[in-house]
Amino acid sequence: MREIISVEWSNVNSYIELSGRRRFTYVMDVYTKDFIVAVSGHYPKITITNSLGYSPQTEKIVDTYAFLVIRVVNPGKGEELTADISCQGTAFTTIYRRKEINFQVGFSPLKPKNLRETSARPLPNVTSYMLISLLEQSSLELLSVQLQKDKEENIMLQYHPLDGKKNLYVAEVLIASYRSFKVFITCRDTETQQEIVGYSAVLEPQSSEVGKTGSLNGAPVADLLEPESLLVEYGADYTGACKVKSKTKPDIWWENDAAETLLSESAFLQYPSTYISYVKIERANRNQTVFCKCKNGDGEDAVSFYLYINRTFTFEIKEYPTDTTIEFGNEGKLFCKANTYPEADIKWYHNDTLIEESENIQIDENELLIKSMSIEDTGEYRCEIANSVKSESYTANVYISGLEPPQIKLEKTEFILKPGEFTEEDCVIIQGIPDPDVTWKYKPEISSSDYVPLPDGVIVDGKSLKIPAAEIEHEGFYICEAVNLIGTDSQNVNVKVQYAPKIRNGDEDKTVREGDMVELPCDVDAVPKANVHWEMYQDDVIMAFNDRHRTDDRHTHIFPARYNDSGIYRCIAENEMGSALRTVMLNVLVPPYIEHLRWENMIVKAGTTLVLPCNVTYGNPVPSTKWEYISPKFETTVLLRSQAMGKLDLVLGNITRRQEGTYQCVAENVVGPDSIKLNVKVKN
Repeated sequence: MREIISVEWSNVNSYIELSGRRRFTYVMDVYTKDFIVAVSGHYPKITITNSLGYSPQTEKIVDTYAFLVIRVVNPGKGEELTADISCQGTAFTTIYRRKEINFQVGFSPLKPKNLRETSARPLPNVTSYMLISLLEQSSLELLSVQLQKDKEENIMLQYHPLDGKKNLYVAEVLIASYRSFKVFITCRDTETQQEIVGYSAVLEPQSSEVGKTGSLNGAPVADLLEPESLLVEYGADYTGACKVKSKTKPDIWWENDAAETLLSESAFLQYPSTYISYVKIERANRNQTVFCKCKNGDGEDAVSFYLYINRTFTFEIKEYPTDTTIEFGNEGKLFCKANTYPEADIKWYHNDTLIEESENIQIDENELLIKSMSIEDTGEYRCEIANSVKSESYTANVYISGLEPPQIKLEKTEFILKPGEFTEEDCVIIQGIPDPDVTWKYKPEISSSDYVPLPDGVIVDGKSLKIPAAEIEHEGFYICEAVNLIGTDSQNVNVKVQYAPKIRNGDEDKTVREGDMVELPCDVDAVPKANVHWEMYQDDVIMAFNDRHRTDDRHTHIFPARYNDSGIYRCIAENEMGSALRTVMLNVLVPPYIEHLRWENMIVKAGTTLVLPCNVTYGNPVPSTKWEYISPKFETTVLLRSQAMGKLDLVLGNITRRQEGTYQCVAENVVGPDSIKLNVKVKN
């Protein structure tokens, strides 16, 4: 039969030595392209009918008295044919059957989903996707794909199913310009396990000359390759396609009804003016209208389809916030993730206050981000998830770690400066998280309860205190204070400016009584510390102090007053910057004192001269002194007066009995009196 018809037969069934009349029944499957019955014998006859008793269209290929060959023209899919064969005598019968696969191919520089998105011929010199469609022959399994470029060159291609579809396969090809080719495929029927081949017509790559009109004007025209509306499962990816015809290269893009530009790619598909564009919708989760838009210099066009999401009610909490501790200054996250339908809104609350995005707080679909943790970010956070059907909320506490109270250090605690001298003190931060705020404060005295403004001429530069030119007014205590959210630390430095001693106590005249405790203060202010001592002068002669005199650590001179302590007392303070002097005129009030006699009674002869002594040894002020006569009748007569210290003798010349009696010497000042008495008797 190969000599009569040059065909590769899929099935050849021979029946030898048949005699009389025989009947054979065959079902024409979708792959059967040729069906031939051949009988050899004497005067063979063949009658072919279908299941309805009708005879299909046939043609006789050979008809002789010894050999008859009949071909069924276009056997119908699924048609059952019965062949009645008869012959005079013995006959030899052979049934020939040729099966072939119907398939189509299309080409595109981008991976297509179906033949509508391809061109019948590939672009020259461009790697293209070749789509192989086995139509609806789903029981076939593709075994191999070959590209025949000429009789000598056959190329075996790698291929794979398109998105798991059994009847669509994709392979990559590169066809040079003006190079014709054919596509051969081999398949296996998964039901019968029979291998079947198929081949395409002779194909050629596209030519840029084909279809040129010579006109480059006109707005682009968009052609949607999707249904106007389609249903997609929630969370599934979907790729949509459109074609655009434009004589000049157009701009092609995709948008949704929220005016959001969608991920897409476009490429030239077919000469002279056809482009293909795809949009990729990832994890579809809402109903939306999707637009394919295009424009060129002459105008624009758009087509669209509506994407419906198929989803049942869902309220599944995937992740919720939990208690967490975040280190100060670090980034922290709280998660709140839900799979819901209808779609739920997620709101965040901090200590029952709705959170709005700020420089430090960022909220996206599933998380709350704290960019830099601070003490203000601590507290309770609540995630509230709600849709039109249901709502739930979850709380978590956020704590902070890594905080440290301030600790500072000063290099010196005291500065002793000369007038005009420069000095600087840095307030060094040893620790403190968050960074402490540093300030310098001033007190004239450390015991002062309130701070006062820094003196003029004192400068604060960052954390440093500067005194460019020291003055007396700059003396005092300067306090560096560091404060953060955790606590406070402070240290002070005492600034002293050198100066000559100053004695706060002025000169004075001081009067005391003998026996009083005398305290002569000398309050000295000096930097550096002054050497202080007391001196005492009487009549310009310096007098040495005895054991009664002492000076305490505050330079106060202390002693019990005696009659000989009157004089000039001087406090002298000295340092390298100079000296100071304080003078005290001390007057010690002392009652008079009369030197007592060794006798109190005297007997003298009449007519003799009697000298009665009275020696006032001291008294301050100078006492008044007098001699008095006290008669036996106790009458007093002043005999002699004096206003001086020393001796005041009473002389009684040519004494008589009339001068007998008591004689008294009295010395008296403002402090008190003193006196002596003598009893005088005169004998003949």
